[in-house]
Amino acid sequence: MIDTINIIFILSIILNILLVGLGLSFIAKKGGISYLLSKLAFSASGQLYENYYYHEKKSHFESLPPIDSAIVFVGDSLTDSCEWSELFPGQIIINRGISGDRTDGVLNRVDEIVRSKPQKILIMVGINDLVQGKKLVNVINNYKLILEKFQFQLPDTEVLIQSVLPINSPKAWEAKQIKLNNNKVIAMNTKLKALAQEFSFQYLDLFSSFLDTDNQLDLRYTLDGIHLNGEGYLHWRKSIEKNIVN
Repeated sequence: MIDTINIIFILSIILNILLVGLGLSFIAKKGGISYLLSKLAFSASGQLYENYYYHEKKSHFESLPPIDSAIVFVGDSLTDSCEWSELFPGQIIINRGISGDRTDGVLNRVDEIVRSKPQKILIMVGINDLVQGKKLVNVINNYKLILEKFQFQLPDTEVLIQSVLPINSPKAWEAKQIKLNNNKVIAMNTKLKALAQEFSFQYLDLFSSFLDTDNQLDLRYTLDGIHLNGEGYLHWRKSIEKNIVN
């Protein structure tokens, strides 16, 4: 009887070891500690994405067949609203912008972004974090986890970190009651530039080229002080053309 109990005990230990090993193997394939931290970061975000649009877009992206060696734009409404493939005809471009998204939202869907092994990734995200009063240290930590995923899983992909664009504070308040000044945007961009250097990724300063003489988002490029109009997207295109067409 005792021998039977001992055998069951030993088998139980072996089974647990095998399960732990399988779990560690799965985590390692997903990106190791970065994968665990990304899941914890999104869980702590306060159920931000209880909105249908985010989940519908995420589900749609996940259902699409991967396209190898494409250029992928990642971001929020600024990215989502642009017809990138028409701005850059002849290029294979995938739009992975979701209106209203934040850094933790991108982190939560980064696996879908990397699965097709893009040729290039251009990422711009963070303005919604700032508008919603998220602490910069947490925003940058989310961003760092995203970049770790790119670096670990996409060693051959060119990653370009685009600065967050300025806003026009008076117009944003008038049109959308958004209260934010560009000092916070500048602080974030400073951190993003440092991250780009840390990961040996390219940093694209778009912020400066969108400013007017009052250091606000030029009203030529926006209707509501935060989103871009047609001329704004043409200016964005001009600013990054050399990084896309080569």
